[in-house]
Amino acid sequence: MRRSTSRHSYTRFMPNPTHLSEAPISAAADALTPRFDPHPWFPGGHAQTIGGRYVGPGRIVLDSTERTIDLPDGDRICVLESTPQGWAPGAPAAVLLHGLASTAEAPYILRMARRLDDLGVRVVRMNLRGAGRGFGLARGFYHAGRTEDVRAVVDRLAERASRSPIAVVGFSLGANLALKLAAEASRPSYDGAPIDGFVAANPPIDLSACCRAMQHRQNRLYDWSFVRWLRTEVRRLHARFPELGPPELDDVRSVYDFDDRYTAPRNGFADAEDYYRRNSAGPLAPEIRMPGLVVHAADDPFIPVSAFEGVAFPPYVRFELLPHGGHLGYIARRPWRGDRRWLETRLAAWLAERWGLNVA
Repeated sequence: MRRSTSRHSYTRFMPNPTHLSEAPISAAADALTPRFDPHPWFPGGHAQTIGGRYVGPGRIVLDSTERTIDLPDGDRICVLESTPQGWAPGAPAAVLLHGLASTAEAPYILRMARRLDDLGVRVVRMNLRGAGRGFGLARGFYHAGRTEDVRAVVDRLAERASRSPIAVVGFSLGANLALKLAAEASRPSYDGAPIDGFVAANPPIDLSACCRAMQHRQNRLYDWSFVRWLRTEVRRLHARFPELGPPELDDVRSVYDFDDRYTAPRNGFADAEDYYRRNSAGPLAPEIRMPGLVVHAADDPFIPVSAFEGVAFPPYVRFELLPHGGHLGYIARRPWRGDRRWLETRLAAWLAERWGLNVA
């Protein structure tokens, strides 16, 4: 098989290749990672993005236990935990983070959870604050920088999984959270449970640039879809908790407007740009002191590849920039390990290599 992760294979698609760095990885594992070739039915970024959302196998069923976790401010969040047969403390575990307008039961989260479960990894699928089955447990609403919630889940998991290495796995907005938490957990002042590593898929590493890209004419459908969902969920939240007052979102027409009107003031930020500046993971990347994998596609419609220019990933964070894949699409021409969904297979393979798990 052809290698997909050599420096030459992806620096061609990087605006400024001098900022790229690679993490060491065994030659055997690298050689077993096939190049991502898009399926001919989904040749471009938009096709991959839309196909990735709506095309795929049927519903994945994964046995899980629903748990609630109390947060210091009185809110609670809901997680779904799956423990493979024969798992014991000391074996690996992972916390999975979904993206915007999603939940812990999204198809890509379930695909990733199934991959890890098959490897013998204990998996916690986190509903970000107020999302999915966690609706009604919190008066607050998740955002791209709310790492304290992820930390609470990691800490609780560590209490029940003593001696187990724990990875954080994030997709889209959840990938920004994973990167941001990796940087915070690398600081001497961090006093939470240790994190063994992370993987991040299509992270909006520069939140301001991503929201500006969303407003381009060709992306307005995505922008409108996201903001319509956000308005609906926030109105439902305020109906559930009338003490929150009116959400005042009638004239909000973009994600940027939503963040400026709602996310920022409700979370102590001056405006949307202040929120983006303080929560984008890109500037924090040099602080990371743990192994990680970041995967992105150059044709992602609304996370521009230019957002990664100047991001200084440290040597032990592996950055794989692919020419194709869209936003969480990665529908491949040929199956890899029985599946055409390249992304989740790649992330699971990296974790298996990290933990020395048998993937045969």
